[in-house]
Amino acid sequence: MTNLLIMDTADVTIKRKSDGHVFASAETQLASIASSLGINEKIFGGIGNKPLAVMKGQKEVTSTLRNAFYNQELLAITQGVTVEEGTHDVYKRENGLKVVDNEGTLEVAIAGTPVGTTAYVTNAKGETESVAIASNKVTIPTGHANAGEAVAVSYQIQVTGNTVPIDAKKFGEAFEIEYHTIGYDPVTNTVLKDIYIQLDHAVPGSDYELSFENGTPIAPEITFDALTPQNEDEIGRIIEVDRV
Repeated sequence: MTNLLIMDTADVTIKRKSDGHVFASAETQLASIASSLGINEKIFGGIGNKPLAVMKGQKEVTSTLRNAFYNQELLAITQGVTVEEGTHDVYKRENGLKVVDNEGTLEVAIAGTPVGTTAYVTNAKGETESVAIASNKVTIPTGHANAGEAVAVSYQIQVTGNTVPIDAKKFGEAFEIEYHTIGYDPVTNTVLKDIYIQLDHAVPGSDYELSFENGTPIAPEITFDALTPQNEDEIGRIIEVDRV
């Protein structure tokens, strides 16, 4: 067997077992596999209570995947749902709208198409008041802002886009996982091997965290529990292939 230098993450291909849907990524930051034993106990006996044997069992394999980019497919994998197109009401905020005096009425014009007739005006002091919308015009409440000042207006619009339902009754399904990375010759630093790690029946955890913080990119992370497929003994395998 050849000594290898491995210094890269791995590309990943994840295939949902129920319908064959595939998620693939070549932008992972972390692709790991870990094995542990639930039972790893020495057996003692005889005079002096000597160590005679080691009882082993309950082999567990887990895998962690962290992607460099936010991707809705990864979020859907943890939730046991699919990404679907949906129409929803969301808030749109327009900043820097100049208040104008229209024959004694202070107002601003909004660019979007509102849902409903209510908007929320925020002045330079950070104070917010609800107002009525009429023909894409918003009347400024008395004393809230003066002509020439800038305000922000928030109101609901209707959008259609890719949606991940957060369903309290659904959880992650079973997947097949394959990682692919490369091994270098430590002497010449040339690529010597392709390395594949396969897990035949892996179930993702449903925990996730999205932390939106200035200057910090979101890198979603999923942990999978690798299980033994029915009527089989192998959880998975690690394969080395000569690079041609």
